[in-house]
Amino acid sequence: MKFKVIDALSIASIFKTLGSLMPEVTVLGLKEGLRISGIDPARVAFVDVFIPQGYFHEYESGEKELVTVKLEEVINSLKYVKKTDSLSFQTTEDRMLINLDGDFERTFHLPLLSGEEPKTPSIKLEFPFKAKLLTSTFSEALTVLADMGDSVNFSSQEGKLALSVEGDVGRTRIELSEEAGTLLEASGTESSSSYGMNYVFSTAKMRNSSDVVEVMFGSQLPLKLRFQLPQEGYGDFYIAPRAE
Repeated sequence: MKFKVIDALSIASIFKTLGSLMPEVTVLGLKEGLRISGIDPARVAFVDVFIPQGYFHEYESGEKELVTVKLEEVINSLKYVKKTDSLSFQTTEDRMLINLDGDFERTFHLPLLSGEEPKTPSIKLEFPFKAKLLTSTFSEALTVLADMGDSVNFSSQEGKLALSVEGDVGRTRIELSEEAGTLLEASGTESSSSYGMNYVFSTAKMRNSSDVVEVMFGSQLPLKLRFQLPQEGYGDFYIAPRAE
């Protein structure tokens, strides 16, 4: 497979987000676009990212081309990427070639890992509460709460979304609503569930790739975060609830 991206910083942010959750991912090239998926070692988080063909400057793939890569190596290759850089990827039988052309041209040859097409978990859930908000708003809220405790509670009441953390210094709560302009949409019933802060905060990096995120949860249900990407692409993050 071979593809050249439009926004180098956006793709780098996606890989960095995944790298904070898991050591490796499977990249599946399809005619309609690129699918990147993985499960963290503790099996708390599952990620499924779809980047459609129209998102790329150039895109070539067979019916199904699959490679597995070590995220640390990809992230190190993209460490100093700029939004205006020309960034392309190409796979051979045993390598992924990353070409980065900006102030000067750099080419990285990364070994592929042995792997097979992941068995995507069948996740069919009805979420009692859903809300849409700007990814920047969500990221800022998580940044405020990140150092307050090791778990974050999501709760909904009267169409409002609240994120709260109990820590050594007390309780911190952020309320988001359509009335305040911090939610774009909200619907559903009262719900409450807690999730590991490290997992949830890891998604804050998606603000460089996505403008809008949909938050879905329910009492003792996984948290689903769908980050909208251009050309109807998406990044789905499922995070298992913490036992209460």
